[in-house]
Amino acid sequence: MKWEDEGFLLYKNKYSENSIIAEFFTLNHGKCSGIIYGGTSRKIKNYLQLGNKIHLILNSKNESKIGYFKIEIIEAISPAFFNNNNKINCLISSLNFLRTVLPESQLHKNIYNLFSSFLNDLKYNDQWIFDYIFFEMNLLKEIGFDMNLKPSQQSIISTNNSLTSVKVDNQEIKVPSFLVNKKISDTDNKHIHLALKTLSNFIEKNILIPNNISISKFRKNLENFYR
Repeated sequence: MKWEDEGFLLYKNKYSENSIIAEFFTLNHGKCSGIIYGGTSRKIKNYLQLGNKIHLILNSKNESKIGYFKIEIIEAISPAFFNNNNKINCLISSLNFLRTVLPESQLHKNIYNLFSSFLNDLKYNDQWIFDYIFFEMNLLKEIGFDMNLKPSQQSIISTNNSLTSVKVDNQEIKVPSFLVNKKISDTDNKHIHLALKTLSNFIEKNILIPNNISISKFRKNLENFYR
């Protein structure tokens, strides 16, 4: 079996003295893993940074055997964020989320395009934290966990219209109004933190805890920054 594709590096782990096992999220083949021989060499490891976009050629004896990748860099994405801890936390959080929810070798072009758009926003949009929040919400919807945030009553809760009462998992809670109406102007850190906390609670309850997975420290770091 042999194919060519493009994809984002989700994860890597040392396999032998000179090789690594890498996991990619690809455009046409979904999430897939393979061995990169020579992956620990200086030439290759410099662009095998998590989140980087890579051109891949996979060779495998058959679908049940792990194959090996030949790789070339398409775009070095993660170095653009090395001087911004919050953006790094955001990037790694998104990669971990994809690793957790995506099945192996299943095509997910909508999610691939969603992630590509988010990375562009993370790089160029000053209000990237909202892009990340909506990325999580849209990804949840794509995999069948739509939060379906609609006001449970006509009036907005609180005097400054910053919170809306909604039902999530049959429980009425108050969430930042921008999650419902997508209007992000004048949103402060307190409500960004509440939005991130609301999402992490939903993800933990519906996805992580049932699969004995803990939320990543990078996601917690991002949330704590806005506390």
